[in-house]
Amino acid sequence: MLLQSYTKEIFRPECNPSFQSLHCIAHLGQDVSEALPYLNATLGGFEYLKDPPTVTFRVHGKLITVYSREIAVNALKDEEEADKILEWLRREINEAWDKRGEIEPKYEERRGQGP
Repeated sequence: MLLQSYTKEIFRPECNPSFQSLHCIAHLGQDVSEALPYLNATLGGFEYLKDPPTVTFRVHGKLITVYSREIAVNALKDEEEADKILEWLRREINEAWDKRGEIEPKYEERRGQGP
């Protein structure tokens, strides 16, 4: 298991604190950068950067960016939604890492295509 732990920080957008949606930053206890090309391949990342290693997804109207040691999620309705997304991503990261021998890593983005 690559990603074992994280701590989360929930906050309102700094640009407009009156917004109803929340943002979340998960600080990862482990470095997941080596898993990102596999995660990009399995989930079809919207944007992938090699340096620094980063993959971004558009999922259900949210932007989710996975960095080496952080996950950022925007437009959350509450902390429960953040927990569900973070646990889903933890499972996806670990599964992609566990199956890396069977997955062709993807080092490109989907260029303007959303799910």
